[in-house]
Amino acid sequence: MKQTLGKVTKLFLILFLTVTASADVKVSVSSPVIYENEIINFIITADGENITFPKINDIEGYPIIATSSSQSISMINTDITKTTSKTYNFRASKPLTIPSFPVKADGKEYMTKELKVNVIKPKASQNGSEFVVEMALDSNESYVGEPLTLSVSFKAKINARADQIQLGEPQLENFWVKKIDNVEQSNQGEYIVQTLHYKLFPQKSGEYTIPPIQALVGKIEQRQRHGGFFDDPFFNTMTQQLNWQKIYSNKLQLKVNPLPNGLELYGNYQIKATVDKTKVQANKPINLTISVTGEGNIDDVKKFDLKLHNVIVYADEPKIKSQEIQGIYQGSFTQKIALIGDQNFTIPSLKLDYFDKVTKSVKSISTEPIEIEVLGGEETTLSKPSSIEVSSSHIIEAPQKAIQQTQTVIEKEDSYIKYLFLILGFIMGTIFTILANSFRNPKKRKIETDIVKAIHKAKDDRTLFDILLPYAKKDPIISENLNKLEANIYRNATNKIDKEDLMEIFEEKNIK
Repeated sequence: MKQTLGKVTKLFLILFLTVTASADVKVSVSSPVIYENEIINFIITADGENITFPKINDIEGYPIIATSSSQSISMINTDITKTTSKTYNFRASKPLTIPSFPVKADGKEYMTKELKVNVIKPKASQNGSEFVVEMALDSNESYVGEPLTLSVSFKAKINARADQIQLGEPQLENFWVKKIDNVEQSNQGEYIVQTLHYKLFPQKSGEYTIPPIQALVGKIEQRQRHGGFFDDPFFNTMTQQLNWQKIYSNKLQLKVNPLPNGLELYGNYQIKATVDKTKVQANKPINLTISVTGEGNIDDVKKFDLKLHNVIVYADEPKIKSQEIQGIYQGSFTQKIALIGDQNFTIPSLKLDYFDKVTKSVKSISTEPIEIEVLGGEETTLSKPSSIEVSSSHIIEAPQKAIQQTQTVIEKEDSYIKYLFLILGFIMGTIFTILANSFRNPKKRKIETDIVKAIHKAKDDRTLFDILLPYAKKDPIISENLNKLEANIYRNATNKIDKEDLMEIFEEKNIK
């Protein structure tokens, strides 16, 4: 009996939870009228268990920006309906008709309806309105690289209410845009004004239109109350909703003139090159510092690339600091370069070309050449036998000669004395060899030991790079590892460095 009831119950549940087989396909848009370049949400909704939506890459030539899906289940009486929706997001600049698309629902194909969307140009807010957004440029004409100041002001009447404000930012192609941190607050008649400033650096010449900026003003509104228990103030916050009002600024026109000779740098600059020393031991580094300071688009100063014959060059990435002081954009550019040579060399004059903002002409500035004297170079460091070095063959010969002379003098002595002197000579030769190796060039051995210890203790690529740099030309493996370390430090590479190989090179080749 219980088993029968269990089967009946299961059958009842299956029938009760059966999803309806009837399918329905609908389409909609977020709004039939939008402003130019606003996002349109095109939504396809279908009822059924197995839904196949169309793959849409673009609509009337406007590419799909993103897609999303959602599902819901509803129950009416004993019928359960599963509904699936897919949303396609795109932007449009002109009125269009969204065409019909095929959708499969539970094995049956449906065609969606066509939808018309009207696209209108945004109308700039006007003085006298509750809220106003305005844009202004300090100049409507400039050169490539010449900084411009764009001001964006949000104006609200004193008695206006805004619970939340979202102000858009300028979207410009062929411009480098930098936002100035401070926000100015002021009063203009019946308006309270907040103004943001942006620095615009044109990267390409031409005629440009800066499109309107959109502001969203949100106001909290109370939903209709139903009376009774939920009139309590505690529940009022649960019935609030935020309604958004769109406000648009004016648009601006700008002409950007090209710089002559393909220049990209505009302003007024100074350049300087200094070294930490002008005399250096062979294969030891000197440090060159290049400094550029001035007014203009200093962020566009390019990295200096030095190529010197028989000199190893390691250049750091430049460091640029910039800020606006009393309305003038200015800053500094600093680049450090390590140079290693084994003979005298000259750091050549370094040149910087730019378009002078005062004279409106091309200007070139340069540094003076710097002569570097290298001490103990290849020409003067030919290896000579050390006066305190004794080869193993000589060490062996010395006691042998002494033995021969001793044998001549005491040839009449007993034979056992002969062997005694031979053993004594061998012992003395061995001791002499050990002492010679122990005291031979102790300074050199200490240096080698210190370098090996330093390599072993190096905890990061930068430390190991600094240790190896003076020995760049001593061995190809050292040079190769320096290149790997440079890539790790400056180009985010992940080269592995075998410190055991490096220590072995220093120990076996007596590198100093």
